[in-house]
Amino acid sequence: MYVDRSDTSFEYGSSDPFAEELSGREQNNGLLEFADTLQEVVLSRPTGICASAVELSGGMDSASVAIAVGKCVKTLRCGGILLGDGSSPRQSDRRARILSALNCRDHPLEMHTHVPAIDLDLAPERRLPLASEYYLEAFEALWDRFRADGCEIVWSGIGGDELCACSTTEESPARSPSSRHLEIAVELAEGLLTKRALDAAHSSFLFCAPLSATVSTFLLASLCHARPLAKRGLWPVRPLGDRRLIDTAAKLPLALREGKEIFRSYLRSRLGRDVFPPDYVKETFALVLPKAIAAHADTISSQLSSCALADFGLVSRESVMALLNRVLTTHEFSATSALVRFLWAERFVRQLC
Repeated sequence: MYVDRSDTSFEYGSSDPFAEELSGREQNNGLLEFADTLQEVVLSRPTGICASAVELSGGMDSASVAIAVGKCVKTLRCGGILLGDGSSPRQSDRRARILSALNCRDHPLEMHTHVPAIDLDLAPERRLPLASEYYLEAFEALWDRFRADGCEIVWSGIGGDELCACSTTEESPARSPSSRHLEIAVELAEGLLTKRALDAAHSSFLFCAPLSATVSTFLLASLCHARPLAKRGLWPVRPLGDRRLIDTAAKLPLALREGKEIFRSYLRSRLGRDVFPPDYVKETFALVLPKAIAAHADTISSQLSSCALADFGLVSRESVMALLNRVLTTHEFSATSALVRFLWAERFVRQLC
């Protein structure tokens, strides 16, 4: 930091957390180092003093964590939210293969029996923070089963996407579909704002520190689960967000991080080549919220006859209702994302009024 009579300024080192890539002949050693580091991260937790459970979705992230934890504990429980409805092809088959390798007790839970209850006027005892899990009903049911089974540690695969992220210098000109979805969602969200709110959002001072090694999306996902897990006396452990593993993965070449090849290689030698082929279709929650919004459309519309954020001059109620109708008509992912962010913010503000 530089300070003189008239000015104060600061300067950071490189904002790129990624280290220099390994050479081609070092890649195999890099993958072995990744596997060893994952095991080291798991072993650094006191797995021997209380029972462990793993949130096992059927994807590569949670499967890798489950395999690593299974090597360290005598008795392991697993549980997962089964999405069904064509939104998660072969999810059950993949989970069955992973579970057979672990030889553990499983607590499967069907998503359709725990559809999100979208209610803007929660009773005082049910109030939720602004950052809360979108699929809280399903996760709470899963955590209750873990607790009833005597578990105290809950492991999850949160952080896998961030672990395999590209650095700014590695991003290719070809944009991923998720980038366009995000852009559309932001455009739609900004379309809800009044000029006053939009001007305030664009003029707010944002501290320009570089990205941390543990990125904000991982921290936000952890925050969303922290309160309900603590209420149940459960300790969440997310090894894929450990700095040791982040540093190890960052040294691997893009080819091993892109498409999560790190995890695929790790799992190939432990589960076989056919469980996670390169073109496998991963499970997705994308259809859950549009269906939940449609199921509660009348209630949402009625509750929005009075809009707290509109009363504060921050959003246009007409734009909100137009977005709600768009979601009901199209079930579009980007529109749903923008609407749900608004609904969660509206619910939170109502709790403060």
